[in-house]
Amino acid sequence: MNRHSIAATAALVLLPLLHGPQPPAPPQQSTQAQQRPVFRGGTHFVRVDAYPFRDGRIVEGLQPADFEVLEDGKPQTIESFDFLRFDTFTPEAERRGPSSQRQGFDLAADPRYRVFVIFADMAFSASQGPIAPINALVHVQQPLVNFLDRILGPQDLYGFLTSRNSVKDLVLAQKSTVTNAQILDMWRASIIDHDEADSLLGCGCGEVKQNQCDAIIAELKARQRADATYATLRDLVAQLGSLRQERKNIVLATNLLPRWGPNIAILEKRGPAPPRVGIVTGRIASGDRTTFGAVDETYCSAEFQRLAMMDFEPRYRELLRNAKKENVSFYVVTPGGLQAPATKDGMDALKHATDDLVSLANETDGVAIVDTNDLNGGLKRVADDLAAYYVLGYYTTNTKFDGGLRNIKVRLKANGQVMRARRQYRAPTATEIAALSSGAAAAMSAGGAPAPAAPPNAAEAALSVLERANRPFAAYAAAAGKRLTIVAELSAKSIEAGRWKDGADIEVVASGRDGHQVAAGYGRLEAGAYASIVTLTPGDEWPARVALRLRDAGGPAVEDWFVLEPQSGRLVGEPIAYRSASRVARRPVATFEFARNERVRVEFPVLGTLDRREVRLLDRTGKPLPVDLPLSEDAAKEALVVEMSLSGLGRGDFLIELTAGAGAVVEKRLLAIRVK
Repeated sequence: MNRHSIAATAALVLLPLLHGPQPPAPPQQSTQAQQRPVFRGGTHFVRVDAYPFRDGRIVEGLQPADFEVLEDGKPQTIESFDFLRFDTFTPEAERRGPSSQRQGFDLAADPRYRVFVIFADMAFSASQGPIAPINALVHVQQPLVNFLDRILGPQDLYGFLTSRNSVKDLVLAQKSTVTNAQILDMWRASIIDHDEADSLLGCGCGEVKQNQCDAIIAELKARQRADATYATLRDLVAQLGSLRQERKNIVLATNLLPRWGPNIAILEKRGPAPPRVGIVTGRIASGDRTTFGAVDETYCSAEFQRLAMMDFEPRYRELLRNAKKENVSFYVVTPGGLQAPATKDGMDALKHATDDLVSLANETDGVAIVDTNDLNGGLKRVADDLAAYYVLGYYTTNTKFDGGLRNIKVRLKANGQVMRARRQYRAPTATEIAALSSGAAAAMSAGGAPAPAAPPNAAEAALSVLERANRPFAAYAAAAGKRLTIVAELSAKSIEAGRWKDGADIEVVASGRDGHQVAAGYGRLEAGAYASIVTLTPGDEWPARVALRLRDAGGPAVEDWFVLEPQSGRLVGEPIAYRSASRVARRPVATFEFARNERVRVEFPVLGTLDRREVRLLDRTGKPLPVDLPLSEDAAKEALVVEMSLSGLGRGDFLIELTAGAGAVVEKRLLAIRVK
């Protein structure tokens, strides 16, 4: 079972014939888009989506001879051609939801599907009120729900993320019930829930007056949230780019995408911080956490320095550059609508913010819905803008495979009009094109049809869990028969900052695909324990989503969630890991990051009678390492156990692989660990 989202990659999009068979075409959909041209060794096939418009509408009835495709100014021969039209509005009951995250990604590779991701910025969606800023997310929530329910059709795949999510949480689906609930929860979450930036609330400002210190902390929090927004958008563009060559779309709901430069004045205003002495994670350190939000002074000083000197201008340019390279279009919606700042400085800032968002949309061939309170009408324009398009395919005449960027221009031959179309792509390297050429014959069956696509990379899926270690706390789920074991563990950063040092209550809620609750459980993160386990028994319906909330006595809950796939183990369940060190009790693991002086114990639940079992240590690429792992049985826990010291391993990522068999049935389980 792949419990966590697949890691974002900026991988080369392979030749069309290597994609494997695609799912059946939706009803009444006629297309040639999946007819693969004959493979030519040593060449690279490029697909281009094009949008010839006249009077605001797509021009229909065009033929290949009507188009001219130029790559770096040189004409290309069109080898494949198709016109795709997308119907709007399909009743929820008729929408087909992919059964897993991987299946949604696989469907997205088919150009017959439009791909949308709604990205709501929780930090920069305030509009200027008569006295103070107003959270404007409430204004855009219902229009976004209407967009999903009444505009998107049977050939649309869409996902939803906020600036508090990781791209690992991205799921592309067609059924909107759960997504609608998430959208409608945005405003509450933005007001009540804490995020990583709130860890700065406990930082001091030396001898600066409290109101001045509050202003400094507020600016730092804004910069930290901008950092998180850019990081997630960067990873989202890379993930979408890895799915296919054709267009992908991000509906970005925000009033601001900051382009702030470094601000050393923040450090000057703060001055020297007052020294404090306390106990943090079992060692003497500056700072104490006697109240909610108080954090270690070393952490505060480092964050002040990092955030004050952060330059967001290169981040903006990088995002724009990568979006064009990966053929990702931004459709910007400002939740604040029409605004009238009270001062000239406020008006100038609003204009600059709006201009930046309009540029992001225009430069990526999207649409900017700004300076309007009609957000329903604006989102209707987003769907209308992509109601139909042409897909052109050609083999590039440029056989210099150097990994560089190639620029594309599409024109109408009749009048030379340049139309909106894919602008560029990254050429493969010589090594990549040779691998494709040599592998093409093996990918074809004797009858000339594409061979079945390779299964998802199990090593990649296992390694993706390591990326969750950067959050305030990590969550991990392990299925064994009808039992689901949830592990919550504080990240190293949270432990060092003294967060939850007095413990926290844990609430786990498991939901079905339509959002209804199928199981719930409660646990306790004891003071100094840093990790805890909660066990659920969902019953007949397996959960599709699991949410965890940590709450201490000093503040509101912090939440994380992830998507589950149906568990399929018949012989062994998903592994649970424990860490231990000298004089430290064993504790469960969800971050899977270990120090070299620690030991790791991995338990694989046994579900049936086994006649063979084998365990190996692999590197992150899946290559076996010459390390003898001990494999034993724990009769009391009905589990196979691997326990080892990490002192003999170098720094890096590793995979512990268990192979178990019973007769003709063989199952493999992988667990990724990172040694730091």
